[in-house]
Amino acid sequence: MYIKGKESLVQKKSRFTKETLLEVKDYIDESENILILGDFNHELKLGSPLELFMLQSFGTRLFSPRELTTNARTVIDGVFGRIEDYNVEVFIYESYASHHKPLVIRVHEL
Repeated sequence: MYIKGKESLVQKKSRFTKETLLEVKDYIDESENILILGDFNHELKLGSPLELFMLQSFGTRLFSPRELTTNARTVIDGVFGRIEDYNVEVFIYESYASHHKPLVIRVHEL
């Protein structure tokens, strides 16, 4: 629902995520290998605004699969990275102990 002059919950979450991520940017050297992972609370389906934001702001790409990561059938947990000279594999581990499914990251030197 849109109320003139009021931010929707989705807009607030989006602003919070972007502001939080941009604060981290000050601590990351542009030439560093990085992985950024977490529960982003934004759908990470093909062409998602968050994916474009991460590419433009950090030069990262999505490594994690676009598979359901929660029991609510959403794809909101992800791994973004900017890694050279390494092969990064991410897969989902089926867990019954949490609403979110853990992401397992395997990094191999090329």
